[in-house]
Amino acid sequence: MEFKGTKAKKVILEELEEQGHPERVEDVIFWALEYYCEHNKGTHGSAIAYYIKERILEEEALGKEADDE
Repeated sequence: MEFKGTKAKKVILEELEEQGHPERVEDVIFWALEYYCEHNKGTHGSAIAYYIKERILEEEALGKEADDE
């Protein structure tokens, strides 16, 4: 099956799948999103980074609630 998407998306997905680093790739991406939205306020990129970061936090909270039940 042929990959459809940008080269960046392909690399990110591969890195997430392989997890060949001393830190979890998704953690590093989250930290980068946090940093970006804090240091680039007032930009579209900052708004997008903030939105993605908040979605991750919401999903983690929902997952924790499900684990607590």
